Amino acid sequence: MEPVKVGTLKEYKDAMYGFTIEYPVEWRQLGQSGKARFYQSQGVADKFLDPGRPGELGTEVIVLVSDLNGKTFEDMVEETRANIKMVGRIDAENPVTVGNKEALRINYTVPITTKMNMGGYKIVFQFDTLYYEIGFAGFGEMFEAHAAVFDTMLKSFTLPVPVIKIPGVWSASTNLEKYDTPFFTVNYPDNLEFTSPPKGKNELSMGMRADRLDCSIQFDVFGAQGLPVEKVFDQNKGRYKSKTTGEIIIDGQKAMFLNYSPVKDIESRAYFLVKNDKVIRITLNYFAPQKASYLTPFEQIITTMKLK
Repeated sequence: MEPVKVGTLKEYKDAMYGFTIEYPVEWRQLGQSGKARFYQSQGVADKFLDPGRPGELGTEVIVLVSDLNGKTFEDMVEETRANIKMVGRIDAENPVTVGNKEALRINYTVPITTKMNMGGYKIVFQFDTLYYEIGFAGFGEMFEAHAAVFDTMLKSFTLPVPVIKIPGVWSASTNLEKYDTPFFTVNYPDNLEFTSPPKGKNELSMGMRADRLDCSIQFDVFGAQGLPVEKVFDQNKGRYKSKTTGEIIIDGQKAMFLNYSPVKDIESRAYFLVKNDKVIRITLNYFAPQKASYLTPFEQIITTMKLK
């Protein structure tokens, strides 16, 4: 198989942890915050989930972030090694650097059939109290053929710049609380205040705000009437003077959103997703001049959402 050339790339920025990595525009990002996963297609992703079954061959790039939770870096490395040994063998380990961080590269091989192996390597390192694992893998000849693509993606990886707290500017607490509803759960900074928006015909309406009344996140749940998220979005988008639209995945479900600005210096975003014939609408409002202080923690709340 001929080496695959590096083509046009696009940037992925993790909403929860802030790292960035570039990947080929024709690939798909099929993970979630803290668990970014890149493949040529959904079929390739399915093959990696169950390598022994027939399926579409390809490659995988992952960026997994987990909290040390009292463990040492070496404890986490041992867990990574153990996970590899459960399905394959470790071929070599070498010290490397990712940006300016010292890291460890673990090369491995996983037998798939008598005629084909999966080749791969994982690069692991610690950043603050977080354990990062950047993995590259491919079936058969595809692993070696994508060497240049893997190298380019790794070189593009950047860690977040620490946010410097500015006196007098609100910042989200690092202590999280859990909010449980019949439709979903979310984790939120414990220095947010709960609000009671009018429920109307909604089955649920709840909100939280920061220090400013115009910096808030609100959740509304109402019936989908059998409509998929695309139809729900089309029916509701006319109520907003949207500037841009987009799509994300929230706990495995497709969510569609639009950005708009109701008044000067206030930016807003409305997400729509459908689960169990219920529409969950999430509305964010934030003070644009201090966007980083408000939008980022609101986005992080969304990444913690677990649907029921």
